[in-house]
Amino acid sequence: MAQISSLRAQDLLRSGKYDVLIAECRQRLLANPEDRVAIAWMATADRDKGDYGEALRLFERLAVYHREDKVANRAAPGNPVYRIDIACLHWLLRDYSTAIAQMHGLAAGILDRSIKYADAAGGMKQGLLLYYMAVTAKIPEESSYALDYLRNRLNRLRAILRKSLIGFWPCPVAEYLLGDVGFDAVMEGVNDRSIKIALPDAEARHELGRRNMLSLALFYDGVKSRTRGDEAHCLTRMRECYSLERHMSEWYLGRYEIQQADKETFDREWL
Repeated sequence: MAQISSLRAQDLLRSGKYDVLIAECRQRLLANPEDRVAIAWMATADRDKGDYGEALRLFERLAVYHREDKVANRAAPGNPVYRIDIACLHWLLRDYSTAIAQMHGLAAGILDRSIKYADAAGGMKQGLLLYYMAVTAKIPEESSYALDYLRNRLNRLRAILRKSLIGFWPCPVAEYLLGDVGFDAVMEGVNDRSIKIALPDAEARHELGRRNMLSLALFYDGVKSRTRGDEAHCLTRMRECYSLERHMSEWYLGRYEIQQADKETFDREWL
């Protein structure tokens, strides 16, 4: 049985046909219980539909497969693949302490080099997400740790590149949270078109990338508003983030923020 094509899976997700995609994945798992592609698409569909417990179970299963894959671990030793998804799913399940502990561990692993593989920005993602979690949970020492971590990553990149990080995403977001630049500099990074893509669909890829970066920028502007006590602006930014591209950690977290705020408003007005 052929694997589920990426295009079909994405079309089903986009149209909200989660149960159709999950059913197709289950059919493939009957033939091959270790079909990682099917497991990954099913985990994504469960997360999209809000079944976070089942999504967590599947992502943990994928993480075990990855840890046991000697070829993958030789190619990218210490790759934290799936562990950021897992930490965020704990957050979405309101297991905040576990989410923060896991995200802290992912940042600490970069610093002590037990995690030897990171994103192109040197592991910026886990620092940004840890900062959001710490600010939201009101844990000042964890917020400070996340900012120190982001400063460490930025200083490392500056030493290597010896140039402005404005076009090195998501560095402008980290600089903004640290107070090094204003939000206009973040938007300059969002709209930077200096990177050329020599492909037939280059324009579409540029636009998708720009929307992803804009979603990230809006989310963390919301987080910064929260640090100033401006919860109304924070939620406005979360709604704007949610209106853009999905399948980024921040998109799911933005949706969760909106759902929690709407529930609190309903409870306050009707219960």
